[in-house]
Amino acid sequence: MTNSYQKNRTKSELLNGKTIKVPEINRVFDPTVVETIASVGYGCVWVDMEHSHADFKDLATLVLAARASEIDIFVRIPHGPYNQIIKTLEIGASGLIWPHCKSKQEAEAFVEMSRYHPEGMRGMGGGRDSSFGKSEKPAYYDIANENVLLGVMIEDKEGVEACDEIASVPGIDLLFVGPGDLSQSYGVHRDPGDPITKPLILEAFDKVGAACKLHGKFMGTAVDPGDPMGMAVARGATWLNCCHDVTALTIGYESAMVKTDRIVASANPI
Repeated sequence: MTNSYQKNRTKSELLNGKTIKVPEINRVFDPTVVETIASVGYGCVWVDMEHSHADFKDLATLVLAARASEIDIFVRIPHGPYNQIIKTLEIGASGLIWPHCKSKQEAEAFVEMSRYHPEGMRGMGGGRDSSFGKSEKPAYYDIANENVLLGVMIEDKEGVEACDEIASVPGIDLLFVGPGDLSQSYGVHRDPGDPITKPLILEAFDKVGAACKLHGKFMGTAVDPGDPMGMAVARGATWLNCCHDVTALTIGYESAMVKTDRIVASANPI
């Protein structure tokens, strides 16, 4: 018998006061992307299964790449049924991100489905996370509860209004502010500028940040590096989704094209 549950280094770093830089995989679900992310120094990766075409076979491949690269893997799951949660955990995800959380009751239900008793009532399966059923019991249940990271996304005005109650729920680790959808919820998504720069969104960050501080939780967000990221950090964000696969590819290919054009133009002046 064995316990091979992978320690959640990212969660440990958060608890030790460190800020986490999180790259996203939103469209290119190839293990090479995970390996590349690890090779440049990131300690974790975020996989989007809410907005993307990724399926559980894709996720299983990415989890294996993350384990081989010794980084954590967090999954933004669809806002759906219980099996979305249990399958993702048993495949081997380090944590789950639940979108559009609007109430304390919803956060409690998420915890109930994601943690073992006495913290929840997660079903007992035999996936990769338990060495396919060979992990020692009951130690495995405690190890799983200790290591899994559960985050809820605050991306609706109802979630902002309930953020103090949501942050008070035992078993929730992270409140993740989604500026884009939140700006739509407040009706300011058509206003010019980055969503985080809008007064209503900044007020939401202040409220969520205060709730996290009061209840000992962490605040995260997705924002491009620059002034908007500084605004989030100033309000207490310590989990920063800072880039995604398509952006990285676009910047890399575009930069190479511009540099090549410049060299060719210099070598062949008109």
